[in-house]
Amino acid sequence: MKYPDAGYRLLSLYRYWNIIQYYYPYKNLFEENWNDVLKEFVPKFINASNELEYKQVVLSLIVRVHDSHANIWSIDPVLDSYNGVNFAPLEITFVENKAVVTHYTDQVLGEKSGFKLGDEIETINNKSVEDIVKEKLPFTPASNYPTQLRSIGENLLRTNDSVLTISYKRDNSILTSRIKCLDKKKMNNIYYKYQTNDTCFKFINSDITYLYLGSIKNEYLPKIMPDILKSKGLIIDLRCYPSDFIVYNLSPYFLSESISFAKFSNPSITSPGLFTMTHDLSLGEKNKDFYKGKIVILINEITQSLAEYTTMALRISPKATVIGSTTAGADGNVSEFILPGGINTAISGIGVYYPDGRETQRIGIVPNIEVKPTIKGIRDDKDELLEKAIEIINEK
Repeated sequence: MKYPDAGYRLLSLYRYWNIIQYYYPYKNLFEENWNDVLKEFVPKFINASNELEYKQVVLSLIVRVHDSHANIWSIDPVLDSYNGVNFAPLEITFVENKAVVTHYTDQVLGEKSGFKLGDEIETINNKSVEDIVKEKLPFTPASNYPTQLRSIGENLLRTNDSVLTISYKRDNSILTSRIKCLDKKKMNNIYYKYQTNDTCFKFINSDITYLYLGSIKNEYLPKIMPDILKSKGLIIDLRCYPSDFIVYNLSPYFLSESISFAKFSNPSITSPGLFTMTHDLSLGEKNKDFYKGKIVILINEITQSLAEYTTMALRISPKATVIGSTTAGADGNVSEFILPGGINTAISGIGVYYPDGRETQRIGIVPNIEVKPTIKGIRDDKDELLEKAIEIINEK
């Protein structure tokens, strides 16, 4: 059923409400009464008059859970058409609260468009970015506002037309340009290729090493670690999703003893609403040959789920410093389920906490030192987090 009748639409609401009521580990973080949400959404689900309205009201319900794992994850032609099936060859990231061109998703087409890194998007088809953000926020689920902006930025230059008219700021001048947009299928072949590093390991200089966990494999560690152990500093880049679960293989290199780093809360299938806290999880063992150099871990709003859990594990090293900005705030295993109309969605299915009980959900991983990219840094093609990491390692 693409557009279920009112009975099934209510079933969709009741199913979602009950899953959150009895099996969501973070319901205690809601600022509003979940019972009131049910009353509010009954007429909204009944009155959804077509497939798009139904899916939008589902999205607006998911928004109220504040979970970056929760969204409509189905490949959905109706929502694709609503967002736009064509893409401009630019990546937009919100920097200093501005929608900024931060990469080309296709190098040739991006350069040909005339846009430069650091250009600040002001309007799209004569609508201001501020108004577009306000329009999109009620249908953009995420754990926190920076992650909502991350998602809005990804979809900002989508359209069903072949061109977009964009006004943008560069060097205190306001310019206007029309940019060609590509079919989604063609765009998928090139989108995000720039984010994949050609290697997971390199030397920044003769005594500082670098690990990119977006392309790491456990099997690489025995070859990589001898060089890292000889360096005075290591930068671990977690502005990505780890390509392998390396927590229990990488962390012991940095620890001289066993240290607790996390614990979970698990729901009960037989007693709905009951959650049980696990014992503390620990890493490391007695090891006099542990890494003695400084470790700097880079995070931002792309750091989500396993990336956040990995950061929790790596930061327990006594020489580790976490720098960057608010992470996506969605930790814990993903629990998937389906709503009427073929809507695939999910929640964070277990709770993840520090050993002292502090949450990571919504808050994300809090850096020791907050460092955010600047528009000037993007224009100058600088990685300001990486530069700060090198500075920290070089400090006496």
